[in-house]
Amino acid sequence: MINQSKNNYINKLPLLLILALCLGLKSNAHQPIKVFILAGQSNMQGHGEMEKGVKGNLRWLINNDKEDIYQHLVDEHGEWSERDDVFIFTWDKFDTIKTGKLSAGYGGFDTTIGPELGFGHVTGNHYENKVLLIKTSWGGKSLAVDFRPPSAVGESGYSRIPSQPKDTGYYYVQMLSTVHKVLDNLQQYVPDYQGEGYELAGFGWHQGWNDRVTKTANKYYEENLVHFIKDIRKDLGTPTLPFVIATTGMKGWADKDPRAISLMNAQMAMTNYPEFKDNVSVVDTRDFYIETEDSPSKQFYHWNRNAKSYLLIGEALGQAMIDLKKKQAATNIHQEIRNVPSYDSKYLTPTPPMGWNSWNAFEKEIDENKIKEIADIMVSSGMRDAGYKYLVLDDAWMASERNEKGQLVADSIKFPGGMKAIGDYIHSKGLKYGIYECRGDLTCQNLPGSFEHEQTDMDSFAEWGVDYIKLDACFARKNGRLSTEDLDVYHKAILKTGRPMVLSISDFGSGAWAWGGKNYGQLWRTSMDIYPRIQSVYRCAETSGGNGAIHPAFKGLWQFAGPDSWNDPDMLQVGNLKSTIEDKAHFSLWSILAAPIMAGNDLRSMSDEVKNILLASEVIAVNQDSRAHQGFKVYDKDSLEIYNKPLSDGTTAVLMLNKGEKRSDITVLWDQIGVSGPQNVRDLWLGKDLGKFNGSFTAKNLGKHEHLLLKIGTIGSTPVAGPTPVAEEKYTVTQEGTTYLSDIYYMLKKGNAPVEDKNFHGKPLKVGGKKYEKGLGVKSNSEVMYRLNGKAQRFQAVVSLDKNSPKGASGRFQIMVEEKFGGRVIFDSGNIKKGKVNIDIDVSGLDFILLDFSGKKVFGNWGDAKVISE
Repeated sequence: MINQSKNNYINKLPLLLILALCLGLKSNAHQPIKVFILAGQSNMQGHGEMEKGVKGNLRWLINNDKEDIYQHLVDEHGEWSERDDVFIFTWDKFDTIKTGKLSAGYGGFDTTIGPELGFGHVTGNHYENKVLLIKTSWGGKSLAVDFRPPSAVGESGYSRIPSQPKDTGYYYVQMLSTVHKVLDNLQQYVPDYQGEGYELAGFGWHQGWNDRVTKTANKYYEENLVHFIKDIRKDLGTPTLPFVIATTGMKGWADKDPRAISLMNAQMAMTNYPEFKDNVSVVDTRDFYIETEDSPSKQFYHWNRNAKSYLLIGEALGQAMIDLKKKQAATNIHQEIRNVPSYDSKYLTPTPPMGWNSWNAFEKEIDENKIKEIADIMVSSGMRDAGYKYLVLDDAWMASERNEKGQLVADSIKFPGGMKAIGDYIHSKGLKYGIYECRGDLTCQNLPGSFEHEQTDMDSFAEWGVDYIKLDACFARKNGRLSTEDLDVYHKAILKTGRPMVLSISDFGSGAWAWGGKNYGQLWRTSMDIYPRIQSVYRCAETSGGNGAIHPAFKGLWQFAGPDSWNDPDMLQVGNLKSTIEDKAHFSLWSILAAPIMAGNDLRSMSDEVKNILLASEVIAVNQDSRAHQGFKVYDKDSLEIYNKPLSDGTTAVLMLNKGEKRSDITVLWDQIGVSGPQNVRDLWLGKDLGKFNGSFTAKNLGKHEHLLLKIGTIGSTPVAGPTPVAEEKYTVTQEGTTYLSDIYYMLKKGNAPVEDKNFHGKPLKVGGKKYEKGLGVKSNSEVMYRLNGKAQRFQAVVSLDKNSPKGASGRFQIMVEEKFGGRVIFDSGNIKKGKVNIDIDVSGLDFILLDFSGKKVFGNWGDAKVISE
């Protein structure tokens, strides 16, 4: 086969091509793809014969084409030609997916055509853009049942999520979930896609036989079709999407059946609705009927299988679509140009993931209806279009036992349709499907965990269409595997499925940023669980943006953040806190910290104030900035804090927050944030420019939890520099000989931070009456992780309780490999009350060790703590 270009005769007239090039013919290489959806039942699927039959098949039509109308459908060798600018994806009732360049053979069978052929040629000839047709079609379906749109069922949509082909709305859901899947992976279906984006340009519909023959369906067809158009537009986020309908006129003008006339009148009535003026068109197809003696078959309900009838329908739909587009353009109505988030990116999460998680709102009381309602509201509220893509089901979705194959199954009472149906519904709304599991043998709610079922569960998730996995760590300490070993199993299992799935590591903040969590997942918890209290919010924020989880010299975890490497201080409690002031402070903190934004409120009862916070576009833009820089703290004194986040447009975002009880002014100096001279200042919550300021800006009279989130600088300027990352030698064993742990920064801190080269009270460090110049003074409970980087052979220290410990108190010194998961203890002092213990242990090849001191309000000393490298 040869490729056919825009001009049907280019292959015959090469001189025209040369002339066109000389005249500067426009290339379609970098224009947005025009995407058209074609949907319906078997007449859209297409049964126009290509070769079969004596008369009326496609070959016969071409051979008897005296006016050269259809010669472009074959090449010079008589083979079916392909277009190099129109592409197609089809899925039909035979569960067959076909993709490629537009040609004959994309009907119900490889030997038939449908309206797509004529439609694709008309639109392809009209537009300089490349064109993609997405066709979903299933025979024997009805708008009253199979394709029934949600709003036609009732205000709250489907009474249950459709999970079986006979369920109301099943094919409506399948149709839209397929469309979104193709759009999310556009580069797979449009060759040489270069990130030029796409326009969801129009929707073509050809359906009606079952509604014609069924009395009840026929009666409500017009009402259902109105709902259908409205719901399609809502679910695709295209309120003015051009919609073209081909009537079910397959018996021609001789058809006098009352229900046939009723159905066609209902279809043609769509243009009478004021809201559909100039955005809906109807093609009366009765003129396209061809008598049975001139057709391959007497099967009139498939247009006698006549190829010309299908070509004429497609061409008429295509021309009607072009006419609608022209009308809209004349009144300045255009469909937005969208981008494919995953295109040309090696990252699953180039910016922090945004979505909604069920736990904070519902905990374990989740069910199918709640999730359906949340999905609907994520669309209707504008959250989806603001960037909230992931809808994540947390713990307690699964049954208490696996099935006989060892697979996870849904709780049949909560989710009667099963987990694939949930995913299909979520996808039909243009959202991504997230699910929860745990790497222990049980989940946190004592349901089946994934331990020793890792590949089975990842395979199930892939089969269900999961896009995002939240992997918890309850009971994982008894797995006998380190986190790096555990997560390597999941990483490989996910890769083996062939489905890209985001892995969210929830490990209670056990230092994934330090031990290389980005080798396994895309985001990791930096904190323990967040609660609906502002102090909990602040504590979680400190683990990512302050010294809550790492040495203060790092100024937070910013240098460990970036695409597919997001520090996660846990889900949002916006909407669950005491006041709007607290909600806004929470949202601003997560935005400037480039934290994943996973809403956790009950969207069904969300107030306008909360919705406005979650949809604050200029605040979200700070979080989603393409520079992917995590904000860092530049000032912290007397409960007054300033954070800075350099942005991709040459400006920088600045958060000025008062955590204290008294009203205060906060001043940010330009040299704190990397700018100088007069600078524009914009309030991002107000969406208002505050003017130009030179050298500094002062936020005046801020009350408790009040703050300003500002954008400072001039768009287009040289990017504002961030701080210099902490050099590796400052926190890693790099030298031969002796390295004292007090001379390098710890990578993880939980509980009380150690005091370097002093006891915990800042006094000389003594063990067994001997003073040590080097060492660590600690208070229970204290966990600190140090990076040895495989460079050390021995760890040595002498430990004892400090004299400031309560009389009779006991404490315990332990050293573990990496962290507490896996339980690999390489030294254990046991509970000691007095005396000292000498430590000299082998640490060869270890990347990390964790020093743990436990007890009840007791103090201890790691005297002369060091590693020896040969």
